[in-house]
Amino acid sequence: MPHRHHALAFRAGACALLGMTAAAATSPYWPAALGTTGGALALAWCARCEAVADRRGRVDAQRERLAARPAPPPPLTPCRLLRPLADSSDHGVACAPGRAHATDTDRGWADLNTACCLRSWESRGAEHDTTHCTKKDQAA
Repeated sequence: MPHRHHALAFRAGACALLGMTAAAATSPYWPAALGTTGGALALAWCARCEAVADRRGRVDAQRERLAARPAPPPPLTPCRLLRPLADSSDHGVACAPGRAHATDTDRGWADLNTACCLRSWESRGAEHDTTHCTKKDQAA
């Protein structure tokens, strides 16, 4: 029997003993009311303990169900929403770019440092600015 059923049975017993206490208190056998009062209090205490155990069991089961669920995706920040539409320079100070974006940015700066001119870097090596480039011997 689950804890909930035990708690209901104890509460019903406590109510029955309280009814007997009321009947015994109005009769000439009033000392018996003391015993039934004590019994009703004991059953009420047992009912409370069973109700607490039932509640604790339900909470533990709910925690296990919640722990078994996959974690929700991180919330969309303005930078994550606008990243496909904006240039990387538009990201704010509080924006922490993802690992792929950070790797892309690092690779881009390394390419810029090794590129011969800005036009070569922007076109990924497809074009070459021969008038302003310091490395005149490279061809497009």
